[in-house]
Amino acid sequence: MTGPLSYIGGKNRLAKTIIPLIPEHQTYVEPFSGGAQVFFHKEPSKVEVLNDLDLELMNFFRICQNHYQELVRYLEFMTVSRKWFDMLRKTPAETLTDVQRAARFVYLQKLAYAGRVRAQTYAGHVVQKPSYRAENLPDVIAATHARLNNVQLESLPYERILEVYDRRETFFYLDPPYWGKPFYHFNFEAEDFRVLAERLRGVQGRFILSLNDVPEVRQIFSTFTIKPLEVSYSATKDGSRRHRELLIMNFTPGAEVI
Repeated sequence: MTGPLSYIGGKNRLAKTIIPLIPEHQTYVEPFSGGAQVFFHKEPSKVEVLNDLDLELMNFFRICQNHYQELVRYLEFMTVSRKWFDMLRKTPAETLTDVQRAARFVYLQKLAYAGRVRAQTYAGHVVQKPSYRAENLPDVIAATHARLNNVQLESLPYERILEVYDRRETFFYLDPPYWGKPFYHFNFEAEDFRVLAERLRGVQGRFILSLNDVPEVRQIFSTFTIKPLEVSYSATKDGSRRHRELLIMNFTPGAEVI
């Protein structure tokens, strides 16, 4: 299935390329889940963990998991409107109930330009329908609820997630902030990427890491297997601009896969 959220740099298009590369495993972990498109596209694993430091995102997943019917009731009455968007954007999340926060989060995320979660601006829709469509939401949220069944939701630093869940039977899919892209609530500097590379050298399990293809990333992660890709994202005016990305792994694809 397609996940309920369309993040900037999300892996909706890339998921079908990543999933066949995933080796056999028992535990599936996303330390930087974001919209978790790879998770939503793949078949369920025995144990699954989604983690992100964005508390609004994780609250949305938790409400989908446990109170999805209440969430649907809120969303069905929220119309596509710049006035609504600006009002909700200015409303402090901490003044709302958890269900209201989840509704606010998904409404803003779907109507923000390029699905941004930071510095959100209303995306006027001229040639395409807005991605927030109240008539589709009951089915989308119900499917999200079903897929999140028995999934563990965390909101910890990725380093702690690696420590807690690392086993030989664990597979990590990592989609951290991209190099030089300040679009996220928690952005990475050069040193953060070096620390990430060092942490990944010590894991027992296997991983695939997605990053943009820049010389600095290739140098920092040069000791791992690197697979270059081209992918198009829809955050451009015509949606056709292609970007080079890297899949970075601590194994050679072609071994036993799921």
